[in-house]
Amino acid sequence: MANPLLQIDTLTKSFGDRMLFRNISFGVAEGDKIGLIAGNGAGKTSLLNIIAGKEPSDNGRVVFRNDIRFAYLEQSPQFDPGLTVLEACFQTENEAVKVIARYEEIMESGNHLELDEILAKMDLLKAWDYEQRIRQILSQLKIFQLDQKIGELSGGQVKRVALANTLISEPELIMLDEPTNHLDLDMVEWLEEYLSRSNISLLMVTHDRYFLDRVCTQIIEIDDRQIYSYKGNYAYYLEKRGERIVVQNAEADSAQNIYRKELDWMRRQPQARATKAKSRIDAFYELEEQVKQRNQANDIKLSAKGSYIGKKIFEANHITKSFGDIKITDDFNYIFTRYEKMGIIGNNGTGKSTFIKMLLGIEQPDSGNFDIGETVNFGYYSQEGLQFDEQTKVIDAVQKIAEVIDLGNGNKLTASQFLQHFLFAPAKQHDFVYKLSGGEKRRLHLCTVLIKNPNFLILDEPTNDLDIITLNILEEYLIGFKGCL
Repeated sequence: MANPLLQIDTLTKSFGDRMLFRNISFGVAEGDKIGLIAGNGAGKTSLLNIIAGKEPSDNGRVVFRNDIRFAYLEQSPQFDPGLTVLEACFQTENEAVKVIARYEEIMESGNHLELDEILAKMDLLKAWDYEQRIRQILSQLKIFQLDQKIGELSGGQVKRVALANTLISEPELIMLDEPTNHLDLDMVEWLEEYLSRSNISLLMVTHDRYFLDRVCTQIIEIDDRQIYSYKGNYAYYLEKRGERIVVQNAEADSAQNIYRKELDWMRRQPQARATKAKSRIDAFYELEEQVKQRNQANDIKLSAKGSYIGKKIFEANHITKSFGDIKITDDFNYIFTRYEKMGIIGNNGTGKSTFIKMLLGIEQPDSGNFDIGETVNFGYYSQEGLQFDEQTKVIDAVQKIAEVIDLGNGNKLTASQFLQHFLFAPAKQHDFVYKLSGGEKRRLHLCTVLIKNPNFLILDEPTNDLDIITLNILEEYLIGFKGCL
């Protein structure tokens, strides 16, 4: 590899008894823009955290080029809500901020023994004009009120502050975990153009297929604990992955046939005294796992019968709402009709989530009211996600809401069967919530919403953190949903 910036050698990671990936190796060279793709829970975020030194691996190594400028945007950046925007930009862990802090300590203490070294580092890292540059980047990201508290910002605005912290150090290699989550369309397009035209090398996890296609020049997929690499954009990856799946399906059909024969042999209760018999039993269980994984990968189908909904849905009557000087709605009126499907768009901080919360009664308008029909049964999928008890088991979180779901036409599913349609295998249903990845928790949240059989779905940023397979199925489900959206 020419001019490698990062090399991953035989990396393995497991979580409890679940293997995420085994002996994977790849590199990132100058100019590479790599998209990392996998299903929820396959270890994408864990891999980025291992590379960033935030999480240990079971074995293998991560090797950076000496003196590389590296930055990492985490999936859910955390700031002290009491800090101002500008203060939060000085709480980051990048080298320039550390050098500025050390320079200020030296100047205050009067101990100038390290001064020459620190002055040289200030020059090298362009730290003298750090505040001016952070103001400039924040302005490009449309964050203008730098004295505003972090706790007063929308999710998209917080993500932009974190993005500014990531870009300010002018990294040679940048890792981004779901960078488009919570960002409005203008900001997604700005980031897309920035990454495409810059010389920054990139390793990125994102669910955004269009973003992948426009930015990335290589796709790496984690599948069945292995990696597959494709030199090309997302469209090229889809084409080549399709060819791979055809081959794998033929192999799976062969494995299925062998599995049936071996299952018949196992049912005759063979004794494992002989080494040959024991070896065959071990091979059977390995084959059984492969067959189940292949079958499960094609099994996610989101289907549910929405409860009856009458002609009257809701009427918004003279709705006015403001936050300080920001007016979200002003004398807004609207009559929502049966089976209508509406999308709400707007820049970060303009009140999209607040409007939804007013409709649900979570927030109150300053004036006006919502008149909601008697038969309306809301299903609310929030941007923040459902706050599960981490010590609750997956199956219990769903059964607490409903034991069965009516699919219509006399068909019903138990909570356990319904979870299997969300790729929660029976064994995984008895895992505690704390073991789930961010995407798996979002998928579980979807399950808890749909099992209520709502007839009016309200989805706030439903695509955040969901893997691409689930997104495709969710799209199909929403197109065919017999209710309001």
